[in-house]
Amino acid sequence: MAQEVLYRKWRPRRFGDVAGQDPVTTTLRNAVANGTPAHAYLFSGPRGTGKTSTGRILAKAVNCEAPEGGEPCDRCVSCISYDEGRAIDLIELDAASNRGIDEIRDLRESAGYAPAAGRYKVYLIDEVHMLTDAAFNALLKTLEEPPPHIIFVLATTEAHKIPATILSRCQRFDLRRIPLEAVVGRLQTIADGEGISIDPMGLELIAKQATGALRDAVNLLDQLVAYHGRTLDLDQVRSGLGLIVDDRAADLARASIERDLKAGLTLLAAARDDGVEIRAFVREVVRVLRTVLLLKAGAEDQLGLSDAQVEELNNVATAAQVADIVAALQAYGDIDFAGDAYDALPAEIAFASLATGLNTAAMASAAPPPMPAPAARGAAPRQAPPPRAAAPQQRQDTPPARQAPAEQRSASPPPEDEPSRPFAPPDGGAVSDDLATLRQKWPDVQALARKKDMRAGALLGSASNAFPKSMDGQRVTVGFQFPAHLQKAEGTPEIRAALREAIGEILGREVALDLEVWAELASAGTAAPPRTSGGHLVEEALKQGARRVDG
Repeated sequence: MAQEVLYRKWRPRRFGDVAGQDPVTTTLRNAVANGTPAHAYLFSGPRGTGKTSTGRILAKAVNCEAPEGGEPCDRCVSCISYDEGRAIDLIELDAASNRGIDEIRDLRESAGYAPAAGRYKVYLIDEVHMLTDAAFNALLKTLEEPPPHIIFVLATTEAHKIPATILSRCQRFDLRRIPLEAVVGRLQTIADGEGISIDPMGLELIAKQATGALRDAVNLLDQLVAYHGRTLDLDQVRSGLGLIVDDRAADLARASIERDLKAGLTLLAAARDDGVEIRAFVREVVRVLRTVLLLKAGAEDQLGLSDAQVEELNNVATAAQVADIVAALQAYGDIDFAGDAYDALPAEIAFASLATGLNTAAMASAAPPPMPAPAARGAAPRQAPPPRAAAPQQRQDTPPARQAPAEQRSASPPPEDEPSRPFAPPDGGAVSDDLATLRQKWPDVQALARKKDMRAGALLGSASNAFPKSMDGQRVTVGFQFPAHLQKAEGTPEIRAALREAIGEILGREVALDLEVWAELASAGTAAPPRTSGGHLVEEALKQGARRVDG
């Protein structure tokens, strides 16, 4: 017989076994003890937080022959039948695969029959938000006037999709993500019961990776045991979770704060080449940055770190400015991996924009100039300060070594209503008509390449990353500012093909494509055409002939 997986073997059987949901379980336990269970409950919350398990325990408790303080006794015939999964008065329905009106009509008809063994017949409908409108309407009548021997338990991860008429007839309980301490405690209980020897820090790493979903945490523990055996040290847990990047994550956090372009891109390239999941790597970097921010604020008591960890990260926090930490967190928080967790390009673009000051320049240019105070009667009019001139001077506490170059700090895009201008090459030399046309229509190439391959759009979309450098007959050369981005384009055939096809469609003929580093871009600033305010939807509307209306 196949061995039962841990999350099923250790599914909670009593309210006291449900981790991290004390307000919910206490209320239900009291209702059972007082003999006053409601006729309908709604359990909502993220996956793996105990919705279905709590519903089964409720069904077991209300039918227990001798409940003890609202808890099932676990000894009577009824409790044993529930524990063994053969209780006939618990009817479970998966609304994801039984979502139509016919299934709900069958439920209504069976609800009229008395329980076969216990006092209550309990209907547990999982993922109830998947029911059709007609099915909800059919269920509503039964919820309004249920037979006295019926209890409905509705479980969902998306309570906002349930009609208000259904919600108003249920007692609603929102199950929260399970706190880290509760997950670790439950994992320790399971480890002790299964004879698993594991480092306590390993249990904490598993709990953090599960992000509040206990079922996910137990599954991770099961996978680690299957691979490494029942004795797990910290390194085995880290390797099994894909977290052998802790040191590099701390190094990248430091490089982000110090805006060290070379160090950061090198770390990201090394993580990519080692097959590390970049999305998980960035998540670890964000965790380190958050820790540094809390240390900077003097909140180290809330972190639960060892003395060695506090000492190591304190060195980073001492030399950092709060504004630098927040800027790094914001840069990584805006990353969209577009479904590819191993693609390093979005992280490279975010880091390069942060390190070169592009994010700071964009934020400064977005802020309107301060309104001048009205002049007193008879006084000379006050001269308004030049727009955006003071923005780069606000960070007086930033050491000069970490500030962006002067030409980047002062660069700002034109006002938002100024029409896009053609790209001006760094060398300023004369160009052919075809190359001039391609540079003028480069935003169209970017948009078309994005439609063909999302990664190509991301590679071309960031300012000063890639532009048409030269054109000789049918051969077009595109120059990249950063070698890492050139390497990404050359090493990904889909990106290269999308770029070549987009250029060909814009020019109206097939072209050959060459890619190379264009060193002059690094000193050219943001020479790209300015993006229209409002994002890509506004840009697309303007291309289709729409007209901007102020106000």
